[in-house]
Amino acid sequence: MKKKKIAAAAVSAVLLAAVSLAMSSVSRSLDDQNMAERWKGGELDYAQVSVFYPQRVHPYTERDTESLRNTIKEKIKEGAFRPENEGAEIWIDAWCSAASVSGVSRYNEDNGKTETVGSDYSVTGVGGRFFEFHPMKLINGNYIYESELDNHRAVLDKQAAWDMFSSFDITGMNFILNGVKFEVAGVVDPGDNRNIKKAYPAAPMIYIHYSALEETMLDDSLLCYEAVIPDPVTNYARNIILENFGVNTMTETENDEDPEKKLDVVIVQNTDRYSVSKLWKGLREFSSIAVSDRSIAYPYWENAARMTSVTMEILFLLALVSALLLFVICVSEICRLYANRKWHLKDFLEDMMYKYTYKKRTSDYITSSADTGEKSRYDQ
Repeated sequence: MKKKKIAAAAVSAVLLAAVSLAMSSVSRSLDDQNMAERWKGGELDYAQVSVFYPQRVHPYTERDTESLRNTIKEKIKEGAFRPENEGAEIWIDAWCSAASVSGVSRYNEDNGKTETVGSDYSVTGVGGRFFEFHPMKLINGNYIYESELDNHRAVLDKQAAWDMFSSFDITGMNFILNGVKFEVAGVVDPGDNRNIKKAYPAAPMIYIHYSALEETMLDDSLLCYEAVIPDPVTNYARNIILENFGVNTMTETENDEDPEKKLDVVIVQNTDRYSVSKLWKGLREFSSIAVSDRSIAYPYWENAARMTSVTMEILFLLALVSALLLFVICVSEICRLYANRKWHLKDFLEDMMYKYTYKKRTSDYITSSADTGEKSRYDQ
């Protein structure tokens, strides 16, 4: 029986260690969720917060991001935050929209004609520092940046590049999207992560400047806004976003409903989304994971993050079971050793009391005899 307990304890310990390593690896597998860690350069803590917008009659647009950005700037100014390095930025953000087109055209140098290539394409309009939040692997060329003077540059994923040009070495080549000419800045690979592959759109992806959407007559409804903001105390960054949408977090109590549920947007704090407290909350709400009360189409990276959350919660449950089993085995073994002990606390205390009282009585007797001048029986 003892050998079985030792074997069970060893298996539990090994399983707990393996699951812990797996959780650490999985939690770091999505670069899209770890922008705050990459941005942090000193002692000041940061948090990455995302806002996902609903599909509605009067959609959110880039004008709404200006209001949100102003709120963040004011709060950072009030907090008197300063960058670690002189001239560096204290915070960073990005936003995007999603649309689709039935085809694009390119110039055929062989016959001098314009021809339609491919079928359906997904088009993502990006603003801010989008590719710093989503650092996809560059196969060729470069990303596009908000600071560029020419907003007619685009990044293609490898599937779009192959469909249009049957090659990845296509930097500087041109294509036409809804009558607007774009130059290829680079080609990217979304990555090998299993959940990213599952969530990534089936249609080839084209990334263009958000400011070019109007010219191409594509939908400019906001899909997502992301920011990395100083977070000196828990939920400081998230509360800035909530306050922008009219939620006063200072007046809430523990019994109040989650303030996010009052909004038509979904606010996610990407940083620490796989922490123990978040995973425990996810386990308690696991039955409602498929329930959604908002008409929001999440981008592929958020869908991948949510699939990863399910994986992390399952691993966390395994870790809890392993830890509990190990704890029970250890406690039962301690109880067994205590029950079969060869000493007893009562006997130990009696021995201590006897030794202490015997020595004290002997000492007092000798001291008393010396004071009176009488000889003790030990001196006779």
